[in-house]
Amino acid sequence: MKPVNKSKDLLRGAFILMAAALITKILSAVYRIPFQNIVGDVGFYIFQQVYPFYGIAIVLATTGFPVVISKLFAEFKERKGLQEARHFMFITYVYLQLFGFACFLILYAGAGTIALWMGDTKLAILLKVVSIVYLTFPAVSLLRGYFQGIGDMVPTAVSQVAEQVIRVATILFLAYLFTSKGYSLYLVGGGPCLVL
Repeated sequence: MKPVNKSKDLLRGAFILMAAALITKILSAVYRIPFQNIVGDVGFYIFQQVYPFYGIAIVLATTGFPVVISKLFAEFKERKGLQEARHFMFITYVYLQLFGFACFLILYAGAGTIALWMGDTKLAILLKVVSIVYLTFPAVSLLRGYFQGIGDMVPTAVSQVAEQVIRVATILFLAYLFTSKGYSLYLVGGGPCLVL
């Protein structure tokens, strides 16, 4: 590929990822207003207490690991060929799964202690629910890293926006449903954690 075309592709990919990130950040900021109006201050507090544990997994899945994976995949492919690059991806997946499983176990097994440190033992069950996301982020990271490594940013951008749209719609729907049914504030504020 010519350097000019490669530069254009790189800029196009960067623009696509930037646009997707902007859309997801706007959606993330905007849904909080109706969400808090639906669940109230206590329900919002409950959600906000657990959300950072989810946020860590999202950062790892969307920006942390994919960037490293894409760079290494592209280097392996260029230096050692496609077969070696695929082998690298398999090994990376195994290590990411082990890391994700370790994070899951730590958060799941330590949920009671963490909730106690947070000053609200009722958060333990919600932390256990959120811990499940650590089992899924390795696959997401690997796929995003692969597509970025071959220079195709569209699947990453589309998946980020689609995930956020589905997440926001489901969070608002569940919050409304649980509130209208008169469920406990921990279920109302934490119910959306099921979607995270």
